[in-house]
Amino acid sequence: FIVKRVTPYFKNLRKEISKSPITYFNDIGMRNFAVRQFGRHTMLSELGFVFQNLIYHLLTEKTRYDGSTIHFWRTKDKAEVDFVINKGNDVVPVEVKCREMKAKEIGRSLRGFISRYNPKEAWVVNISLKDEEKIGQTRIKFFPVFELI
Repeated sequence: FIVKRVTPYFKNLRKEISKSPITYFNDIGMRNFAVRQFGRHTMLSELGFVFQNLIYHLLTEKTRYDGSTIHFWRTKDKAEVDFVINKGNDVVPVEVKCREMKAKEIGRSLRGFISRYNPKEAWVVNISLKDEEKIGQTRIKFFPVFELI
């Protein structure tokens, strides 16, 4: 298949989005063909999606044999977490930052997910920062993309 649809993670139909899947390309070359971009250069505005697409594939490989499923989370108030790895009894929210982070930053959306679901762990995948922080019982791991490879 050329594309993969990622469905929302939800528990509360009144507050969380349960429809509108996100589509990721299995082949970025096909994505570039679809948007008629035939050079080496990706526009800065599109770089975030391409990086997120890469992270999606790395997460898919990392969870291929453990029975986990990958989703995203979005509320009707527009809070969004890029990926949620559903491991059955536990979930891991994953935020993707296509930039070099100099310091730990935990956005409103990730804080909202942590408050609502109390996961044991959350990830912030970025270009360079490796660090940890704790919010309540949740350990938040900041790590560079190469650690997913």
